[in-house]
Amino acid sequence: MAVRLLRKTGEAIKHSPAAMKRLMGISKGKYKMELAQADDPFKVGLSYHVDYIGYETFPVADSETGEEPKYSQMCEKSVVKVYQDKKPPFKRLVVVVSDQRLTVLDPNDEKSVVRIPLYRIAFCGSHNLFTKTFTFMERSRDGTRTTCHVLACDTPTKAQSMVRVVAKAFQNVFLAWSAQQRKEKRQQIRAASQSDDAAAPAAEPAAAAAAAAAAGGDDDDDEGATAADGGDQVMQGTEEVEKMDISEDEKERRHMHRTFSRRTLRKKTPDVLDTGDLEIKPSDFDLDEATEYVDPVVEEAPESPVTSS
Repeated sequence: MAVRLLRKTGEAIKHSPAAMKRLMGISKGKYKMELAQADDPFKVGLSYHVDYIGYETFPVADSETGEEPKYSQMCEKSVVKVYQDKKPPFKRLVVVVSDQRLTVLDPNDEKSVVRIPLYRIAFCGSHNLFTKTFTFMERSRDGTRTTCHVLACDTPTKAQSMVRVVAKAFQNVFLAWSAQQRKEKRQQIRAASQSDDAAAPAAEPAAAAAAAAAAGGDDDDDEGATAADGGDQVMQGTEEVEKMDISEDEKERRHMHRTFSRRTLRKKTPDVLDTGDLEIKPSDFDLDEATEYVDPVVEEAPESPVTSS
């Protein structure tokens, strides 16, 4: 009997990263210390145990003014509707905020229920009436719909802490993208300058060669035809490259670039995520409500129950 119990305990520990951490002495206190000492706590992963209430999906209507919808108002209405439609008991899940994604995990099998890149989050906030509620709005990749996810926290403080953490993670991603754009722009300017400097000494020989070719009459017609044929081949090659499949990571990178580029044009402070009535200050960012990280298993998990595309 004792051997069988030990065997079951060993199997539970083997298949549970959280249990393994406790066995190795990585307690909640040590986890807090690890977060506090980390250069980037999002690399470690910030986790929150919540009740997943539900979600509501909205089609995205074309705006003649180019202005974004009032996501905070949409989520305010969604919270009331979802609470009316869904009844307890609610599913206990774990929200993990990392340096690139927001993931909602089922701790029973450690597979993700929702897995969203941070750049696709349009809003996050807490509800004025349901003060323990944390909500966030995500855009679908194709831009045709948005989804408001509704989660219940243990305390209002925890809900507001999650808002600040997600807003900070979003800001980090945007600022990293913006810095990369500036770096690439400087590289392009430097490359163009070097190209102009290299082309200057060759300008006179090129002019002389052009004059000689003009004096030679029509002798170079065949060469011109060959060059034209070569140009057609280059164009065909370019089209073939464009038709090639690109990786999912590259698709995500390009979509993030388009999303942030539009955001830069439309917003005065594009790095600041919409958080409704909750004003976010850098000094408000805290890790006190974060709990021990549970490693996600995402090989077979969809991006979202309703917005994966």
